[in-house]
Amino acid sequence: MLKSIQNFFLNLVDIILPLRSDFAIVKNLDEKSIANLPKAPPVEKLDWISPLWNYRDKKVKAIVWELKYKENTRALDFIGKIIFEEIIALMSDIILFDAEAEFVLIPIPISSERRALRGFNQSEYIAKAILEHDIGRKLLYAPQWLLKTKETESQSHTRVRERRYCWNS
Repeated sequence: MLKSIQNFFLNLVDIILPLRSDFAIVKNLDEKSIANLPKAPPVEKLDWISPLWNYRDKKVKAIVWELKYKENTRALDFIGKIIFEEIIALMSDIILFDAEAEFVLIPIPISSERRALRGFNQSEYIAKAILEHDIGRKLLYAPQWLLKTKETESQSHTRVRERRYCWNS
């Protein structure tokens, strides 16, 4: 009886104050649904890049937007585990040839202006979620090794082709 009353009030609140569509998507994701997100196609001419998920998928896009713009870390535990497993797979190939190899995990830095505006860095959240699964401490977390020194235009405000190939200029 108490559970049905609670559900009634939760549904009433959802009607009065509907959830953001991206939040509603992320809220309903579990480990299995995240593991089954569509894989990204290989990056043409850049085989050293290993994208895990296809950003064109509505669920993938919702996860990214909720994390980046709303600080919604709800899916990070599952994502951190999957990314850690991918990193371990890549590391194992290297360790076969160099048992003394060391590995560093560095989140992409943001400028101090953007940090002040947003209040957080989503790549730090992702890196920390990855580290939670690094029980054997194979990764050295070194956020201090990179520093963004130049304020640049937000990627969401630049043309896709310009930002995709920015390192060629």
